[in-house]
Amino acid sequence: MVLFAWLAASTWAAEPLPSAGSAKAAVERGGKFLAGLFDAELKLLPEYRGSRTYWLFHDNYLAAKVLNSTRPDLSRLIRASLVRHGFTNSGKIEILFHEAPHALPFRAYLLANVVTTGGKTVRTEIVTEKVTKDWENYADLLLLAAVAQSRSDKTAARRSFDQATAMWDGKGLADQVTKKHQLYATYKLALYLIAAKELRLSPENAAEVRARLLALQNKEGGWITDYDAALKPLGLANVETSCLAILALREGK
Repeated sequence: MVLFAWLAASTWAAEPLPSAGSAKAAVERGGKFLAGLFDAELKLLPEYRGSRTYWLFHDNYLAAKVLNSTRPDLSRLIRASLVRHGFTNSGKIEILFHEAPHALPFRAYLLANVVTTGGKTVRTEIVTEKVTKDWENYADLLLLAAVAQSRSDKTAARRSFDQATAMWDGKGLADQVTKKHQLYATYKLALYLIAAKELRLSPENAAEVRARLLALQNKEGGWITDYDAALKPLGLANVETSCLAILALREGK
């Protein structure tokens, strides 16, 4: 799950934006970062290095998708763990792969413990039946909606994407959460690029968003969860953010 920056702060200073040409190398480093987190005992990835919490959704679902092309062995083991724990869907993040049968309307979710073993806790996100009414205030939900609508209502998909684009302030997607906490979320940059690819769009700010995303990769190859108005990375490199960044930056869908 995405961590917010107040959990931990990086000591990095803002650095010049890397070129978009470094995306392939960034993706390769990101894949190695994820593979290096694999827990052979639980056959899952922890939320971040050193964490004793393991999220089935979204983290390990995404990790199985991302690692399938480079580490199919780990991908198979992760998918088998999802099945073993009885959770093969959550109803929201699967939108990115058109695997959510009832993607819209968005519904509220709850975070649940699945099992605790050996001091490690397996958790997951579960979507409820309560409809989310203010979803258009959130950039991530607008972008997920754009992807969900892309195959059935291209006009609606473009409208959702344009609403998210309107939140771009030159630094990040300044939605309701960003305005409240004065922090930009890295994963929303990734979702923006993913949605643009899905809709086959080339927005004017795509290169800047891409460069900003590349700048938030740490030395281990993972992506830092947040950054501030001074463009200083804050937080930790976690699985969900890193997976979404890889999906956004790698060639093809």
